[in-house]
Amino acid sequence: MEQYSNYMQHEDEYYCDNYDEQSGYRINEPNSSSWTRSRCGGAIVSSNGEIRTKHDVELKNLSNAHRLGLVTPVNDAAYNALLHKMKKNTTNKGVASNAHGRAENMTLDRTRGGAMDGAARLLIQKAINNQWIHRVNGAVKEGKEAIVYHADPDVAVKVFKRIQEFRKRGDYVDGDPRYSRKRFHLYSKREQVELWAEKEFRNLTRAWLAGVPCPKPFVQKQNILFMKFYGVDGWPCPQLREVHIQRGSEKWTHLYCQTLLAIRKLYHCARLVHGDLSEYNLLLCPDESQPEEEKELQIILIDFGQAVHLNHPSAGEYLDRDLSRVSSFFAGRGTNVLSAEDARTFTLSLCEASSLDDNTDLIEDEETLNQATEDFPSHVEQKEKSWKKGDDTENNKKVSPSGTLWDDEKEYEKLQSLMSS
Repeated sequence: MEQYSNYMQHEDEYYCDNYDEQSGYRINEPNSSSWTRSRCGGAIVSSNGEIRTKHDVELKNLSNAHRLGLVTPVNDAAYNALLHKMKKNTTNKGVASNAHGRAENMTLDRTRGGAMDGAARLLIQKAINNQWIHRVNGAVKEGKEAIVYHADPDVAVKVFKRIQEFRKRGDYVDGDPRYSRKRFHLYSKREQVELWAEKEFRNLTRAWLAGVPCPKPFVQKQNILFMKFYGVDGWPCPQLREVHIQRGSEKWTHLYCQTLLAIRKLYHCARLVHGDLSEYNLLLCPDESQPEEEKELQIILIDFGQAVHLNHPSAGEYLDRDLSRVSSFFAGRGTNVLSAEDARTFTLSLCEASSLDDNTDLIEDEETLNQATEDFPSHVEQKEKSWKKGDDTENNKKVSPSGTLWDDEKEYEKLQSLMSS
């Protein structure tokens, strides 16, 4: 027994020599708050010799409370839930919890959300080396399928993530006469992402050339799309859901009319249906076609990956869904919206652009795509002047692909008359 006592005394001395003296919360000690912690064992000892391990439930609860600056013990479930909530409310690289924020400085040596991989960094570096963008400042918006970065001079760089999400996009590709050669699910994962990026570029090109209010596309390569950035000093223009205007204001009615006109113009002049239109894919931006002192706000349509050609078998269904979502949003803002039947009738009613021949339409689309998807350094040289000068000024009458003129004022008056009847 004496030998055992001597052994334990020796062990106690060794044990205590490996403690760090720290101050902390009390452990069953009404008069003292000092305790010691083992460097290797994870046990702690109070001044009266009481030993506890990190697995002690009461001790863990006190430890959680100590980290949070509280006195009442906090169990692991409550502690983890609070940390998760705090993490969601933080901002990461300029993208807040709502996936929308100002661009911040970024380095190209890290992958974000499966988007900025080595191939993407190489393409962006190539663009910088060719001096058609100066630098990439950081992410301003992040969604399920892509991240949008802001680059100087005011270029939006949309990098599509190489994720499984695109497997569910086949319905928007199969059935589109422009992609009739091969079914979407037969492409590899990498090819699916790049095909989706090409499709958005192709749709944006058609829409922009038709005069639809949308970002001007510059070039697409692999899973990256370069287009005009709408915003100021790295801050993107707000999504319509983020706009705070008094309920029932005439401004909401004006924006509703703009949105319906954009849907109609997209349908007749670009022969497309957006397919995913909502308050998330509508931006409110200054109208750059007007003089600085007279600029008004206008609706800009974004995210055209899901847009389909009118000959797609589900085009009518997608159009009805777009109109329903738009009407639901504006009705919630106190606007007197058209009925579903009237909104559809207005969108589909004939105009000069409706006479466009389908075959001519698709041939022109192929020619535009072939010209735009050349090796992008030479392609950019062709567009560099108009891009860097920001040569986007246009009259309110724009030439549609059919060669006819679209009169915004006339169409607006027609819609106003329908809404007042």
